[in-house]
Amino acid sequence: MYRLYWNAGSAAMAPHAVLQEIGARYELFELSLANKQQHDPSYLKLNPNARVPTLVIDGKDVIFESAAICMYLADRHPEAGLAPAIADPKRGLYLQWLHYMSNTLQPAYLRYYYADRYITNPDHAQEVADKAREEVAVIWGRLDAAIGAGPYMLGDRLSACDHYLLMLSTWQDPVPGLYDRFPNVKACVDRLLPRPAVIEIMRKNGMAA
Repeated sequence: MYRLYWNAGSAAMAPHAVLQEIGARYELFELSLANKQQHDPSYLKLNPNARVPTLVIDGKDVIFESAAICMYLADRHPEAGLAPAIADPKRGLYLQWLHYMSNTLQPAYLRYYYADRYITNPDHAQEVADKAREEVAVIWGRLDAAIGAGPYMLGDRLSACDHYLLMLSTWQDPVPGLYDRFPNVKACVDRLLPRPAVIEIMRKNGMAA
């Protein structure tokens, strides 16, 4: 039994999608970030970073960091086919792109949304945000090229990478018209949207069509 601490529109979206895909029993526990529930002492014992998501496994083991949760779940439930096996030639690309999105694209988004965290002089916040906006667009261009004819990040194989891509593609403030600008990304997302697991998580995040 899993418990996922989450908030709508947050980095919990990809782990939520993976939970839906693997068909495991889980429960959601929503934290109100507006009310700073992520700073409650009880939650900080689970995740001292005061962020979502956090996954609790069988009421005892705890994992935080969105990409790590996706990888853990995909590996623990290989029957879902969301991660290439260790010896699979696609395993390296799977790890590469999942980490690229979490370690390169996601931090650029953070610099855009939370520019004040990266400066000591508030007069420079806009400069940080503007540079981050440029970086986000460049990175999406690389991902679009990597997908190519796809239709998924790993070619013809769906993986947790695609759910991570979908999650980040919904953060469009720094890249208005993202799907128009990056058609291969859009094609990948369009493949995901009809999936029952994705329909459910989009609905839960208030993004259903």
